[in-house]
Amino acid sequence: MILQRTSFSVSIDDSKRLSPQARERAYRAIVPWAEVGIGHATPEEIDRIGIGPATALAMCRAFERLPVKPALVLVDGPWIFRGCSVPAEAIVGGDAKSLSIACASIVAKVTRDRLMRRLHKLLPHYGFLRHKGYGTPEHLKQLRAIGPSSFHRFSFHPIRETGSSVHPRLAVHPELVEG
Repeated sequence: MILQRTSFSVSIDDSKRLSPQARERAYRAIVPWAEVGIGHATPEEIDRIGIGPATALAMCRAFERLPVKPALVLVDGPWIFRGCSVPAEAIVGGDAKSLSIACASIVAKVTRDRLMRRLHKLLPHYGFLRHKGYGTPEHLKQLRAIGPSSFHRFSFHPIRETGSSVHPRLAVHPELVEG
């Protein structure tokens, strides 16, 4: 994200500290003043290369999709991603130290929550609307009862442990929910 504003009339904080409603308000305030690149890794990529490298891949894809190439990208956390076309600086606790990181965190979380709402419409029996895909007891119960969909990571411990495969009626390709 390239931010073109230094202050907002809404609360900007770590996305995890804001209510869903506050995140949506912040998102609507941020996006008109930002160049945004969204990147993701597919469940298959995560299974193949692991969650850490897949996170790095998704971030590099987001950097690549920025309409303007930044001179430097600030990343929240202790890691630097190699292989991106943009140099990056790791900032531990970055969402508390950088307005750009806090705004990017909010945009990323709102984007993910919206994706989970679309997935819920396709596969309501998983309860994505409530648990947002996190490994809550409810989500694990549904995975045990009906098995995973093509949106699930087969390297996720509870799925890997069962040796499950995708139930044919739940095989919906991830690109169907992008947009």
